[in-house]
Amino acid sequence: MEFVWDLIVFVHLLGMAAVVGGWLMQLRAAAPQVPAAVVYGAAVQVISGPALVGLASSGAVDHDVNNTKIGVKLLIALAVFVVAYLGRQRGDGAAAAPAMAGAPVADGAAPVAAGRLTGRTALHVAGGLAFVNVLIAVFWG
Repeated sequence: MEFVWDLIVFVHLLGMAAVVGGWLMQLRAAAPQVPAAVVYGAAVQVISGPALVGLASSGAVDHDVNNTKIGVKLLIALAVFVVAYLGRQRGDGAAAAPAMAGAPVADGAAPVAAGRLTGRTALHVAGGLAFVNVLIAVFWG
């Protein structure tokens, strides 16, 4: 059963690398968007995390579970997935907000209504939350 544990940990880490790596890859882009890797990586995290908790809780492997920590991490992981998914669907927000007559538009960018989740905002929210989740995993005993 230890091999199964190690395999799921490996998959879980690949998901984390996809989310954080996809975010970091887009930081310097001229028009940052949520890459598909971030959405798929977040989905892998949301599936593999509970699988690890289930294995540890069942006693099949010798690992302890801190339920409070796991609950916090699961909420953050779900938020990362939802925000990344919505950001990927909405793109840069150009279609979400029609141009307003007389509204100033800098550098040919499409205006975006206040309070709308754009691809750029979603990318940074999802990436930042994923980074916080990594910090929790490492530093929360």
